[in-house]
Amino acid sequence: MRRWATWVLVGGLAALGAVAAADALRGSPKAAPTAGATISVPLIPRNEPAASAMSGVLYYSDADRGCRLRGIRLPDLQDASAPALESCRFSLAPDGKFGLPGDADWSPLGGMYARQDGKLIELGSPASHQTLHFPGRAPAFKPDGTFTYVRGSDVVEWTTACPRDAGLFTLPGDNATARCRRIVARVRSGPVRNLAWLTNKRMALITQASGYRLTIRESRLHVSTGAPGHRISDLQASPRGSFVSVRVGDRLLVLGADGRPVALPPFVAARSIAWSPDERWTAVATQNSVFLFRTNAGEARIRRLPIVAGDLGWRG
Repeated sequence: MRRWATWVLVGGLAALGAVAAADALRGSPKAAPTAGATISVPLIPRNEPAASAMSGVLYYSDADRGCRLRGIRLPDLQDASAPALESCRFSLAPDGKFGLPGDADWSPLGGMYARQDGKLIELGSPASHQTLHFPGRAPAFKPDGTFTYVRGSDVVEWTTACPRDAGLFTLPGDNATARCRRIVARVRSGPVRNLAWLTNKRMALITQASGYRLTIRESRLHVSTGAPGHRISDLQASPRGSFVSVRVGDRLLVLGADGRPVALPPFVAARSIAWSPDERWTAVATQNSVFLFRTNAGEARIRRLPIVAGDLGWRG
């Protein structure tokens, strides 16, 4: 018989974020770094294994400059080009060339995005300027690029693995590839608010019935807030599906793929979280700073960037 482990998010948040005495982590507002800027502690310690060195571009909405989107190349902190965008919350294409305001999910295979637009889903491509609108909610892409969304109580995917009698359709600018709709799961625990895929067969769901609940399907995890007043939102899976982050009110909670809470350094009022593409490093934006640290290594490896960010994104 399947057993479900239950975690009360409010208690988990108290355990993870209640340490307010971390003055070293609070920091004070600093100007955004310019080209060649340095920080007081080296980003890569001398004894750090070369295989774990951070790389890529950390994008952030510059809270000191109208939430303009900026980029910093790591680890040398050189300025990097970023899409022209001013939005405190943003989402980025996998290659970092396109950005959208607010929350959106991007296909890992290319420049298609999907986002909620009221009771409709907007599916589009910034490169082709083509969009589709259709009824549904909680759009998301699997790691293999398959598009999914929720219709009623069903999680539906648009797949090319179609039976002979299936109704076929094509998408604009998709080289006339025939697809069909297929139900991959039924959710009976309440309307789905958010959905994210950890693997091609494993997903995380936020549902709302009498309260809000986070569930990872095909595992033994059930997470409940225990009270409808604590809203769960901003569901985000890490690049390789090892972690899930959710926002409960104004707090962030991170869970491993096994459902266990991940202990973060005691940040005060964390705004956003982003992982490096290889998940070896984690970036967290607080009210006054952005911190980088080795994932699962705690405070021993923490580094502080002198920037103030409303949201974060990390691309290779």
